[in-house]
Amino acid sequence: MAGLEFLYLDHETVTGLLPEPARCIEIVGGGLAAHGRGDVVLPPKAHIQLDDRFNGHFNILPGYAGNVGMAGVKVIGDYVDNHARGLPSEIALLLLSDPATGVPAALMDATRLTWLRTGAVTAIGARHLARPDSAVVGHLGARGTALANLLMLAALFPLREIRINSARPETREALAREVTARTGIVARPVATAREAVEGADIVVEATRLCRPTVLVEEAWLKPGACLVAYGWVMALDPRLPFAVDKLVVDDWAQCQVGGQLHPLIADGRLTGRHVYGEIGRIVAGFLPGRTSSAERTLFWHRGFAISDIVLGHHVLEQARAKGLGTPLALWRNSPEDGRGGMPGA
Repeated sequence: MAGLEFLYLDHETVTGLLPEPARCIEIVGGGLAAHGRGDVVLPPKAHIQLDDRFNGHFNILPGYAGNVGMAGVKVIGDYVDNHARGLPSEIALLLLSDPATGVPAALMDATRLTWLRTGAVTAIGARHLARPDSAVVGHLGARGTALANLLMLAALFPLREIRINSARPETREALAREVTARTGIVARPVATAREAVEGADIVVEATRLCRPTVLVEEAWLKPGACLVAYGWVMALDPRLPFAVDKLVVDDWAQCQVGGQLHPLIADGRLTGRHVYGEIGRIVAGFLPGRTSSAERTLFWHRGFAISDIVLGHHVLEQARAKGLGTPLALWRNSPEDGRGGMPGA
């Protein structure tokens, strides 16, 4: 048996191959629809909890996406203090493998890929659950995924104003400048979460809190508003999941492991009967999304491997077509032939 190789794609290569917002939304939407049809294998993500030691943790996201015929595992570190080291709060690697043989196909940086797939899921949820004439976005958080959220939303809605709040003034000010430069939409930093949320048509909660803090009050969410939330630590008024007209999640099994609203699940207040459905079922056409202009909707997405796999598959296909990436040997010869370096061979 000949040796095996896989393709290594570094940050710069992946960045150059990532699609524009409209195409990214299409690709990630295909993964969500596959999830809605049941054409995926999605174990709940695992976590290496180190927050009490290093104020950060690792998330491990495994899965199989049948619509692209690819299996994968992403490992991503989430470290809130990385900004002080000149690093993004999230740094990720994605391994893609042939599901028929287990042979690795590619290992790639997935840091920016994670940002884009998260922004795409945010925008897809809003496309189905927000008013189509939504013009004002309130965004809480200014870390890596924030720009992607806003660029994706700008690609789908006739936005005229974006309000950005974050814990550090310099991050919200920098994000507002970049969003305005990239989209031409007026984006302004605001000092409080309330200024961002009240009166907004779409509200995105993308914070990275160290401890639970109510940043979005139920009373601030206007009739007809859509709230998209995915921060790890609870930032929503605990009344919100029960007060909105529709609560939609990405994957209910994963929601029962951790994340934004998990404290309400853990104490028994929030159960499956409160959930209208999973976003994949809506994208695939099995459930309607928004059905009236006045209803308030809440979309909680934890993020799952399917979105990483389908977007990573696109990057891999582009790399192969353009001859990019670095081939690396997994082994030079078969490990069974006595020359492949297997211990004891």
